[in-house]
Amino acid sequence: MNETGKTPLIKALDKNQKLRSIPFHMPGHKRGTGAGKGFARLMKTDPFSLDLTEVPGLDDLHNPCGPIKEAQAAAAGLFGAEQTFFLVNGTSVGIHAAIMSICKPNDVILLPRDVHRSVIGACILSGARPEYLPARVSSEFFIPLPPTAQDVKEALGKYEKVKAILQVYPSYYGIAGNLKEIADLAHSHKVPLIVDEAHGAHFAFSSRLPAPALKQGADISVQSTHKTLGALTQASMLHINSRLVSGAEVFRHLKILQSTSPSYLLMASLDAVVGQMERAGKTLMEKTVDHAIRVRREIMRIPGLQCLDEKVGANEGGFVYDPTKLYISFKGIGLTGYQAARILRKKYKIQVELSDLYNVLCMLSYGNTADDTGSLVRALVEMAAVKRPPLKLNHNFNFSFNPLVIMTPREAWFAPRKRIPMREAVGQVAAEIFAPYPPGIPLLCPGEAITRELVEIIISMKAQSCSFHGPGDPSLETVEVIAN
Repeated sequence: MNETGKTPLIKALDKNQKLRSIPFHMPGHKRGTGAGKGFARLMKTDPFSLDLTEVPGLDDLHNPCGPIKEAQAAAAGLFGAEQTFFLVNGTSVGIHAAIMSICKPNDVILLPRDVHRSVIGACILSGARPEYLPARVSSEFFIPLPPTAQDVKEALGKYEKVKAILQVYPSYYGIAGNLKEIADLAHSHKVPLIVDEAHGAHFAFSSRLPAPALKQGADISVQSTHKTLGALTQASMLHINSRLVSGAEVFRHLKILQSTSPSYLLMASLDAVVGQMERAGKTLMEKTVDHAIRVRREIMRIPGLQCLDEKVGANEGGFVYDPTKLYISFKGIGLTGYQAARILRKKYKIQVELSDLYNVLCMLSYGNTADDTGSLVRALVEMAAVKRPPLKLNHNFNFSFNPLVIMTPREAWFAPRKRIPMREAVGQVAAEIFAPYPPGIPLLCPGEAITRELVEIIISMKAQSCSFHGPGDPSLETVEVIAN
């Protein structure tokens, strides 16, 4: 590039573009391959002409009465909602608006502990008091599993004045719990069910995928349309189908939470997805599911590799699995997930969505081609053929996702704080979030007690070059705690 001046981000993007790596990560359009043809053509020829403001004829996201209103209505029809709102600040802003429209300070909201950090942010903003449902962890893959309907039933009997229940459906890893029974339980207590369906925008287009949240009784579903469909990053939708939730109240909060300069590029990409999926959604998704099932079978035949599949339901509690998520364990061939991700990127130009202690996550969408997955399988075969010593990691911790909550997130967020060395923090109360990213699930939230196991995990993950959202000290040498 012949750019003048310091443009480090542009230079980094240019360098990444020249790598031409194979994308097994979000967004779902996979560098435009899966985008709607008309929108893709406009973006390639003249994207700047689409980057506009509220000029006459283009409507206003905060007061829609023209094409934006029509586009949102079309989206509601496609996804089975009574009302749909376009989101230009990602699914996070939809989660914030949903919780704030239902919960006031000290209202109880029932949550799984493996929520995205945006849910904790919503509790800080609204003052809601989170009460966590019992957490379970997969014995084989060491990832959180969804709460059961029995967990929710017991919690509704235990806590008074529950104002909302939130479920993550599916998890980042593609595991979907029994949402229908949970919705029925919630509604029997006149409690609305909010669903973080960030990874399930594609569910409506194949019967071989978990059923969409709205069809199972969710009052609000917030979907990251950019993650598994073809919208641009940060473009999401909030769907309402409820007698318990006011669409006007949700919109009232969106008006103060969303940007007053919404991007028409993002909104146009949402409109393009609606048109694309109306025309060919079922065909595209059935081909994608076929593709995913075939690739998973090929990976499972590679000696030493394991791939999360529908057996997680039989072994861990009857859950449903999204086959378009390839969560691959490398511990059988002597690699950590972090090491495997680095090898895939540097040697094979394959970029995964996530890596952790033992596994990597590859996300498939209709933007991925047979050449993409062929390259992945060939790379995995070569990696598995290399002889390595057994994997030995120093991680003798017994971590539980059931935290000791001392203060609400809002109380902790606004309390006096101090910064101390990480290794001296055991027994203190956290004042900040520690969320490995991706997936953005907090290991530690404001108001929770810091345990020795947590400190060991954070130090271990830092040694593996894991990235965190939330901490004020990027080095992770110190942590902010409540000042007594």
